[in-house]
Amino acid sequence: MSNMVNPSRLPHSGFVLRPLSFIFLFFVLLLFVYYIPLPAYLDFQVIYHADMGLLRGIPLYDHAGQVGMIAELAHVEPEQVYVLPFPYPPWYALATLFLALLPIETAARLWFGLNMSMLLTSIWLLSHREEAKSAKLFENIFPYLLAIFFLPVLGTLFVGQYTLPVLLGASLWAYAVRKENAPLAALASVLLTFKPHLGGLLLLAALVHLLSRRDAFGRRALTYTLGVGLLLFVSGFLADSAWPVNYLRSLLAFRSDAGVASCDLCASLPVALVRLMTGQPSLASAPWIGLGLFLVLLAALIWTRRAILFAPHWLMAFSILAALLVNPYLLNYDFVLLLFVFCVLFFSSRSPAKTLLLVIAYLLPYLALGLWGREGNFAFSVSALILLALTFRDNRQLDGSSRAA
Repeated sequence: MSNMVNPSRLPHSGFVLRPLSFIFLFFVLLLFVYYIPLPAYLDFQVIYHADMGLLRGIPLYDHAGQVGMIAELAHVEPEQVYVLPFPYPPWYALATLFLALLPIETAARLWFGLNMSMLLTSIWLLSHREEAKSAKLFENIFPYLLAIFFLPVLGTLFVGQYTLPVLLGASLWAYAVRKENAPLAALASVLLTFKPHLGGLLLLAALVHLLSRRDAFGRRALTYTLGVGLLLFVSGFLADSAWPVNYLRSLLAFRSDAGVASCDLCASLPVALVRLMTGQPSLASAPWIGLGLFLVLLAALIWTRRAILFAPHWLMAFSILAALLVNPYLLNYDFVLLLFVFCVLFFSSRSPAKTLLLVIAYLLPYLALGLWGREGNFAFSVSALILLALTFRDNRQLDGSSRAA
């Protein structure tokens, strides 16, 4: 017989194509970003105008100052300007300050490209953790295609939303812990703080995991994370000299806005339950429902799946599901985080029934929004519940002795 080696028997042949698949998609998408028409004055303008204000010496949480600046630029009266108070921590604006150096149309296009890059990197980090079973190009590209056409991703990219740094942070943290890379774990923790009402619970779970490890890596990662956290806190004063107080005021002002308070566009389970009970969406009692749901999920985790605490990918997947199910104020864009859970479940054990449920969870929002429009936002929570059931099912054999994902 010939001495030629069968490529299918090479142990890591798939890892050669995964980077190539990533690079191929990246350059195709660069062309796509260059030609696609993008709206610059949707959600993206919030951070763009905040950054522009910083460059003009307006403190980040000076809402009146930002309104006056926009009115001056648009040559209108301040009463004609509608812009929400900036609802994100100061380091988000500082990290994107360069965007305000560009015309808004160019900046929106660049932000689209950055969001796409964070999305692709997240999928690569999640798929990289498994040994490739095949060297076929399509099978390596398939997870990226599913991610790009996931309904919340399409909305996020189109309007210029801000959730993808949190997805990247979750993916990078799970990867860094698996590789025991403390600096990367700290960087991932930073990204989780970019959207605190989503990433806060994920960061808390990450810190609990590191504390529970009681090993050298856990101590190093905690030291790096706390050190970087202190730097972030100090850096906030560059954006606003009294940022801790003014940030809280900005959040309260944001919540008191009529559109936010009524939560007409909310896609959260607590608001859906309030609507079911009262006939009207509202944030008034939704936080209490969210708290009740959180306590139920926490009890279920403690009593039946404590071993997840030592499995980084599963812990982050459960934390994402908890954040998406208990948080009252969620828009459908925020469910882009479900991609993390889809990937973890996809790369674990498979069966026909599980595959069918994953397909249903993926397609259900398309069907619901197609049939009922915005009234179909409840489908995102249903998808999250399906993934939660699969997550608990896949972890029923964990005994707590293994710290692998």
